Amino acid sequence: MELDRDNRLAVHEYWQHAETRTYIPAPMHPVHHDKLSTELPFPVEIDLAALLEF
Repeated sequence: MELDRDNRLAVHEYWQHAETRTYIPAPMHPVHHDKLSTELPFPVEIDLAALLEF
């Protein structure tokens, strides 16, 4: 997780490649802004913008 140029949270999503056991950027959404939404390894949604309000 990091702040991008616009001071928004940016979360980088990586998946483990089954054959090489290395991590690669997620094919559908490698970087999430405003909301993190993913299905693997389980469904999760996180409002990233709200985290900056704490």
